[in-house]
Amino acid sequence: MITVLPSSGFRQGRWLNGMGVSWDIAAEPENAGSADFAWRFAIARIDADVPFSRYSGVDRVFTLIEGEGLTLALEGHAPLIIDRRFVPHAFPGDVATSCRLNAGPCRALNLFLDRGPWGAEVNIVRGAGQLAGGETLLLFALDGDVALEDRSLHAGDAALASGVLHYAAGPHHLYAARLFQKT
Repeated sequence: MITVLPSSGFRQGRWLNGMGVSWDIAAEPENAGSADFAWRFAIARIDADVPFSRYSGVDRVFTLIEGEGLTLALEGHAPLIIDRRFVPHAFPGDVATSCRLNAGPCRALNLFLDRGPWGAEVNIVRGAGQLAGGETLLLFALDGDVALEDRSLHAGDAALASGVLHYAAGPHHLYAARLFQKT
């Protein structure tokens, strides 16, 4: 089953700490807020050097989708230099994290996971292939149209799916996160 989530339906809101703007794409439960989710998938716009919101017991997967990149300073960890688009970076969401932009605003996909029960494998794929479903597949067309079985995603659209899924992305990039409950 595939549910297409057009970008026109993403809900705009503020970061948990109020320091930035985000667009919620999908969450479990469906209408979960900024802090009461099992998992949450969103786009963040980063306009300035700012601290990131802290999420207790949450792991994050951060993927730059627009801009010249940034450096994350995570308390107790080596700096995380993010200077390439479409490369997922995982880090704990409950440590103090500040951001320094390299050269202007950026946008990024954020996958937030309740670290206890939830895990994820995030890949960026191109061409044609098959994705093995877990509990949930989260998909995002990064830079062009992508065919998913008999459906199409336009650049900036997302989808939720389950089961095995065939895709055709051609030269474009497809963000594919397989979410699963840990046993």
